[in-house]
Amino acid sequence: MIVLESLWSVPANMHYNYFLELCSLILLVAMTVAYFSRKKFPVAIFRLFGVCLCVVCADVFLNILSCFLLDRSNIVPLFLCEISNELFYFAQILCSYLLFAYVFYSLGKSLRFSPIYNLTIIPSAIGTIIIFTNSIHHGIFTFVPTESGVYEFSYGFLYYSIYIVAGLNVFSAAVYTIRFRKVLSKKLIPVLMCVIGIVVLGNVIQLLQPHYLLSGVAYTLSMMFALVTVNDPDEKVDRISKAFNNDAFVDYINNQRPEKQRKYYIVFDIESFGMFNEAFGALYSNELVSAIRKYIESVNKKTFIFKTQASRFVLLVRSKEEQTIMLGAIKERFSKPFVVKDSSVNITIHLFYFFNNGSFKNSDLYNNFLNHVLSSINFKDSNYVELDQAFIDRVNRDRKIKEILENCLNKQGGLYMVYQPIYDVKAKCFNHFEALIRLDNEEIGYVGPSEFIPIAESFGLANEIDYFVLNETCAFLERNPEIDCLEINISCAEFFNNPSDRFLKIINAHNVNPKRICLEITETVAVKYPEKTKEFMHDLSQYGVQFAMDDFGSGYSNIARFITLPFSYAKLDKSLLSEELNVSVFLDSAVHLFKNLNIPIIIEGVEQEKQLALAKSKNIEYIQGYYFSKPLKEEDLLKFLKN
Repeated sequence: MIVLESLWSVPANMHYNYFLELCSLILLVAMTVAYFSRKKFPVAIFRLFGVCLCVVCADVFLNILSCFLLDRSNIVPLFLCEISNELFYFAQILCSYLLFAYVFYSLGKSLRFSPIYNLTIIPSAIGTIIIFTNSIHHGIFTFVPTESGVYEFSYGFLYYSIYIVAGLNVFSAAVYTIRFRKVLSKKLIPVLMCVIGIVVLGNVIQLLQPHYLLSGVAYTLSMMFALVTVNDPDEKVDRISKAFNNDAFVDYINNQRPEKQRKYYIVFDIESFGMFNEAFGALYSNELVSAIRKYIESVNKKTFIFKTQASRFVLLVRSKEEQTIMLGAIKERFSKPFVVKDSSVNITIHLFYFFNNGSFKNSDLYNNFLNHVLSSINFKDSNYVELDQAFIDRVNRDRKIKEILENCLNKQGGLYMVYQPIYDVKAKCFNHFEALIRLDNEEIGYVGPSEFIPIAESFGLANEIDYFVLNETCAFLERNPEIDCLEINISCAEFFNNPSDRFLKIINAHNVNPKRICLEITETVAVKYPEKTKEFMHDLSQYGVQFAMDDFGSGYSNIARFITLPFSYAKLDKSLLSEELNVSVFLDSAVHLFKNLNIPIIIEGVEQEKQLALAKSKNIEYIQGYYFSKPLKEEDLLKFLKN
């Protein structure tokens, strides 16, 4: 109790107790020194937090200084007391504004160009003007002499305006945190709300009990809390290599405005890193990645080095010249062996480099780009590949098509179905049709299925496209009961998602007889995923759904696999209509095989009279191609059938 009284009691010759504020200042200075002595993470939000630490240190120092000078105002010039108080109140407003700015930056907003930022800075600017003109109007504070000669602080009529301005900034920070909580990380939201609560509580207590200086204590507690939870620089550093880690890279892409990002990238993987790890052990693998990081830093200390996977490094440099120098240094270093476990080991890397024109607006776009690159690059000719602008443009177009597909699948239009008639030679009529999907967008125009289907598959949209196609075609069959059979292309992605129940649900929802539906499966898929294909076909064929082997002959099929699957039709690829002897022999063999198996044949790609004659001469039952009709929209197809 005696200790507590000594801490909290105010001596007779003093107005204020700043013991806790002094402790807070010591702790803040230690935190600030430790923060800036660590590896600096190149993201604006971390730089802003460093500014916050410095301003809070200044605020607490000025709070102590102003009170200390006022307690000795009988021996200290009064203008020093006035200046220190004005600076303290300015720091109070600045601290509250920086709290709002931190929230604003966390949302990825641009402080420079945002009109909301310009609006919120007005109260702080007005408050600043009022503070620094206090010596003229004395609206915030004035000093009143006492009998002891020590001046006493006296409130002015504008005193509470300072707290109102600071309160507006803190209130804005709280509103933005709540309003945009879906944008902020789940870890950051409770941190921001706790920080806001601590700051408000500390300032309210100091407002009600001005003799006890607690605003600095509140800011210190809030900064400590933020530092250990979301702003610890060590969390952004890979503990093995001491390069920035993948979380740091994600934050860099997501939080750094595109125009502020470094544009020159170098990405490389250590080939067979897993085998190296097994051969020499984790300890020596760690030494290797650490040595690589040290070497890169020795070439250029200003290069941002990220270790995004166990064996992958991403380097960001400032200019083409620096990129060229770094590439030369990397090539030279990896042309020589590394000494590991007293042995010389040659390390091979796969590297690509490029200029990013600001297209990585978030980490998802970067990862999509990276996956596209890794699936497209052939490192057989060279381990060092430059991605030219044509490649970058192609990747950007793929990403744009992916975004358009997502919008189309969300019922925003652009995807539609066309139907190509298939001629029944024996019945001399059109009773079969193939459904084909098309994409037409106002922004980029028509996109063929050969382009957008592989993109959909690479971005995981194939399933949704298949369900879209099935819904549209079943609705078409429901509207047109005279259509006997409709062939529908599906993606191999379906086989891994047990789609039978959903397929049947869609078919039944439109009251369509499953026998009117024929699902096309490519020869490549049937050979690549034989068990999944067989399971999928068995589940649906028992309800009457038919199947056609699409593009048979395009890869000169594995016939043994084909005949074990329950296909109702065989669709021969148009390449078999060639007059070359070997192709003709293969066509005769295929027709003979399917005749013996009682499987009707559909030949695709018939465009000329001689091709039609060839197909008829082989006794092929169904003929499809531009000779009869191109794929038509529903209304045009009905006109075609009527005529």
